[in-house]
Amino acid sequence: MTTRPSSRFLAALLCAGMLGISPSGHGADKTREASFGKGKVSGPLLARAQLRECFSQQERVRALSDETVKEQAALSAGKGEIDRLSTELQEQLVTLDRTNAEAVAAYNAEVQVREKSIDDYQNDVPVFNTKVETLKTERAAFAKACENRRYDENDEFAIRKGK
Repeated sequence: MTTRPSSRFLAALLCAGMLGISPSGHGADKTREASFGKGKVSGPLLARAQLRECFSQQERVRALSDETVKEQAALSAGKGEIDRLSTELQEQLVTLDRTNAEAVAAYNAEVQVREKSIDDYQNDVPVFNTKVETLKTERAAFAKACENRRYDENDEFAIRKGK
């Protein structure tokens, strides 16, 4: 003879299921979701491996962005120095004693310093532009793979702990 569960037991089991309590008496792990970006979230939850790659991409973008900002500041400072030298040389040219060979030689030496600065600047600009394009590409890849995608915060905690 088989025994049937009582109706009270079935009602308690049904009630526990609606409250998210497992039959063992422990609460079910509720997934706490987060997302990259601030837009409308979409798509399935990122798997832990995908989330790990998104964090890695996010860090690469952040580092490349910081490096680009520093290089942009250095280029701006270099351009400012070139402008300052140019203005200074123009002012010196007005009062330059062209009959004094030493004064002309000193002026020409300063012109050479400015010309070297211009050459260095012109060589640095394409390198900088390449880094900017790389940054744009990395940002686009991150946006496509990760931005506004949902993930489980428990996976984030595990990744941050090195699991």
